[in-house]
Amino acid sequence: MNETEFIDKWNLDKPIYQAWGDYIVDTLSQELKKKGKNLDIFLKIPAKCRLKDDKSLIDKAYYRPNKNYDDPYNEIEDKVGARLVVLLLADIKEICDLIEKNQNWSFDACKHFDEDKEKEPLLFTYQSVHYILRPKKELNIDGIKISTSIPCELQIRTLLQHAHSELTHDAIYKSKRTVKPKVHRTVAKSMALIETTDDFFTSVTKDLNYGPLEEHGVLKRLDGLYLSLTGIESHTQKSSIVVWDEFEQFVDAKLFDNIQRLFNKPEYNYLANTIKENYSNNNFYQQSTVLFLYWMLINRKQRLLKDWPFKRGLLEPLAVDLGINTWDD
Repeated sequence: MNETEFIDKWNLDKPIYQAWGDYIVDTLSQELKKKGKNLDIFLKIPAKCRLKDDKSLIDKAYYRPNKNYDDPYNEIEDKVGARLVVLLLADIKEICDLIEKNQNWSFDACKHFDEDKEKEPLLFTYQSVHYILRPKKELNIDGIKISTSIPCELQIRTLLQHAHSELTHDAIYKSKRTVKPKVHRTVAKSMALIETTDDFFTSVTKDLNYGPLEEHGVLKRLDGLYLSLTGIESHTQKSSIVVWDEFEQFVDAKLFDNIQRLFNKPEYNYLANTIKENYSNNNFYQQSTVLFLYWMLINRKQRLLKDWPFKRGLLEPLAVDLGINTWDD
């Protein structure tokens, strides 16, 4: 196949490759949403696929040193590529799990830095997770047939890895000139720094997002209790996080059971209707944290009043519901 024939075939096939790339991005985006991910937050760059530029494709097929293809059109596997950029290495692992469990495509993990680190633990080099994905069976997407031979290269990177790649990959790894050892060493040091920084980021994220509340699953269990009592979904807001941070010492393995026992008592059956009736009057009535606040008012009133982080007026309606005076000793 000469260059003209190559480009003619590529122009005919572009819609097929575009459809396959879009399908992969859309599928993974939907799977991440099902896992509760807000894509505007979880993905640091909007996910999309791209077709390889004609000139770049011809250059790779016919003019790259050390690239002696017998059948360049079919051997080049990145004619369409997609990229997902996340914050942490742990986020990459979540996406890899989705990729490898999906039954709509076969995958070839052509590059994975975890495996590279196992083989060469002292080497710090260009990092990214690369997959080549092909349909397991022929697909028809909006009238476009995609055969099982159509590949798409998918890259998953952290934001730091992406920044490194954007700055150095074209200049170094695709350079047509000999790169001096000093440059390679500087790049290797930057990769070591990126890996160390990711360890720091992971540690900070864990400290910020994991504590007794998560350990004992209190908020999730309270959301379920709130729904069973009121028939309404709880909507946790920042005000609840402030409350839990202030009174974290009360969060233990027994807290949820204690709150549930309180609401099982006949004398407090009316509180479910009270919450529904006041749902639009006070944000705390819209959050399952209100169940904790009722429990605190009954069992730890003085501590609640002493360290209440908001204006007292926000708490008073809940006290009135219970017939409790927030001003007495």
